[in-house]
Amino acid sequence: MGTTMSRSSNSSIRKSNKLLDEKDEKIEELKKEIKKLKKENESLKNKIEDLENKLDSHDDMAAFMENSAPEKIKKQERVKDLNDRNLPQIGDHVVSMWSKSQWQYFTATVKSFDKTDLKYLIDWDDKDPTGRTVDYFNLALDNVPSVQDIGVGSTVLFHQGTYSSTEIHGVSRSGGVRWHQGIVDNVTTTTNGAKLYEGRHTKTELDGKWVTYKGYSYQFTGYSIEDFRLPPNVFDVLSMDDDDDDDDDDDDEHYDVYISYSKINSPSAIKNKEVSEDLPPSYEEAVLESICDPRKIASNLREKGVKVVMVEEEEYLKIVTTLKKSKIFIACLSDEYASNNRCRMEFQYAKKTLKIPVVPLVVGTDSFQWQMTVVGLLIAGDLYIHFKNKQVEEAKMTELCRALQNFLPKLRISDVQHLATGDARMELQNDPNKSITGKPAIQGKSEMFFSYCWSNSHDALKRKEVSSLAGNRWSDPRAILKKLSKSTGMKSWMDVDRLRGADEMGLFGQIATGMGDSKIVISCVSSEYAESDNCRMEIQFAVKSLNKPTIALIVGDSDTWKSTSVGKMVQQQLTYFNLQQINDETKLNSKIKEITKAIMDRVGEKSKYIAPSLEEERVFTAPVYGDHVVCLHQNWAYFMATVIAFDESSMSYTVDWDDGDPSGRVQSYQDVALDAVLTSENEIGLGTTVLFPQGSYAGTEGNNIGGVRYHQGKITNIYKDSSDITRYDGVHTKDSNDGKWVSFRGFDDNFDNLELGDLRLSPNAMDALMACRQAFQLEE
Repeated sequence: MGTTMSRSSNSSIRKSNKLLDEKDEKIEELKKEIKKLKKENESLKNKIEDLENKLDSHDDMAAFMENSAPEKIKKQERVKDLNDRNLPQIGDHVVSMWSKSQWQYFTATVKSFDKTDLKYLIDWDDKDPTGRTVDYFNLALDNVPSVQDIGVGSTVLFHQGTYSSTEIHGVSRSGGVRWHQGIVDNVTTTTNGAKLYEGRHTKTELDGKWVTYKGYSYQFTGYSIEDFRLPPNVFDVLSMDDDDDDDDDDDDEHYDVYISYSKINSPSAIKNKEVSEDLPPSYEEAVLESICDPRKIASNLREKGVKVVMVEEEEYLKIVTTLKKSKIFIACLSDEYASNNRCRMEFQYAKKTLKIPVVPLVVGTDSFQWQMTVVGLLIAGDLYIHFKNKQVEEAKMTELCRALQNFLPKLRISDVQHLATGDARMELQNDPNKSITGKPAIQGKSEMFFSYCWSNSHDALKRKEVSSLAGNRWSDPRAILKKLSKSTGMKSWMDVDRLRGADEMGLFGQIATGMGDSKIVISCVSSEYAESDNCRMEIQFAVKSLNKPTIALIVGDSDTWKSTSVGKMVQQQLTYFNLQQINDETKLNSKIKEITKAIMDRVGEKSKYIAPSLEEERVFTAPVYGDHVVCLHQNWAYFMATVIAFDESSMSYTVDWDDGDPSGRVQSYQDVALDAVLTSENEIGLGTTVLFPQGSYAGTEGNNIGGVRYHQGKITNIYKDSSDITRYDGVHTKDSNDGKWVSFRGFDDNFDNLELGDLRLSPNAMDALMACRQAFQLEE
């Protein structure tokens, strides 16, 4: 038994040793794994440090991500697929011009391409050994183009006639179809949705083209898309072999925006005599003075911190490389832009090949023939920003900045002016949880709405939101608001705390809603306030449209406000307190007590404000569906019409003219006035902009029946005549320098002796917005 136990014991020992050995092996394996993980961890740490070092050289992570690896990936995706381009490659079948008989095109196959000279070497299908070297623009891929690629004004190759083997200059050819260069003049759509094209030859006998072949016709009609071939875009040709070169430009400068424009749309280029072609007939000197210059748009963006590039030279390779370094493509569209080969090819290359986000602006005169061109087809359905004239330029700049920030959310754009805040300028905000000044936005309904002009705020001056101050720190509306909020215990509404990033009409909508929700409105009136369209709009909306309890506080440092329409309203209809002489804290606190008592009296239970019901016949005074109006047509002349629609996104009315004219039926709310006698003389004061009658116009056969002309003017004098009737004198706000037609019969620079019933007033933005939301049942 002892021996057996010994053997059993030895066996157990051996097993234990084996288990220990296995454990040791596992420990060694784990040590190796730990060592490996430590090494990997060290590598990861190094990578993290490297990334952190890179981040230190950028403003923030978002900017870094925008400008590094993801941008490279986007660039590679933009250009990697050559099959998506209308770009002949070696081995492709093409339609090419034969130099032995100029301006006739035949089928061939590409053998090679010389990028330096931009020439192709081809083999003709009929084995002809001559004329085998061809410029890129005299050759087209033998594929049916996209419908989007051909519109009015497009240069195409089209087939017409045939040829035999012995027909041309004794050169032996096997025969086939003739192709020719043409331009599309008209595009129609059939009942089944197919497009048909009409056009003409671009070359004639004077250009050396042979025109005596069988089947020749100067025009072509009834062609379908299958009957065309399209020459390549020069920018596609130039970038044919450099798709892998993106890594070489890491250290080169990149741009937020590339602006493409036609110099003929730039008044500064015209004045500098940089434009060689004839100007359009509409380009009188007066018109040029009112046109928004693309160069000025670029300058404004640069001042706001946007990296902008414009390539002025006709250096196509430079255009290609610059476009590849740009994040957004701004196209300044016009008829002249669409007819310019360089502009059109730039646009197509940016949008179709590089797939850069495009922001379309409309400049020049009010012609929209470009919509029928390839440029128009490529942005069909897209919203464009209409830089109609210098009067709307600042507002459209803000709209453009918002569009840029939509594509580049982390792009910081400063010095932006919001229409809803007058002349104040600040960094553009796009965070829905922040106010326009960048502070967290206060949510929920308010009880006390504060209306003021930023030029009267000492706080706004300190924050560099305005360039000068009218008033002093004791009458700063922002400081007064804080005191009144505390003394009344009421929740307040002030733009710096409440307005959130939105388009301009969205801002006006927020103001209107905030005012409507409040129990009382406090208007800080000053001369600057009375002169501000937006401030004037707010107090008129509160008093006239909403009938809201309103108290005025007089701030600033002058009394010219008294003679304005705002001044009349304040002095005759409102309770007001003058704070202009306040110069210390004690006097201010004493006045705050008086104002607080007045506020509490107005919002007490017995006189608590009840909002007008939307079911009432009329709450707002702006034109709505079916109203008769005085409306702008063109050249700053206004005529009678009836409202049939309203577009909230553009704040524009569609009208039917009384005289049956079919043109100019869509106009901004600012240029449409209700054709009704004003109810109160308080609505018009010195400086008020009005519409007044002057002259008439005759009917034209098949177009209109004639009528009275109205014009925009400004009141310069108000007086009572011997019969105690109030009379108004004034001047035109527009003249020939603004493009206004001033040679009509009855024109005079001034108007005088008019009565209240002769004048009309355009609505303010909030009144138009809320009236049309009510009447047209638009969603907020």
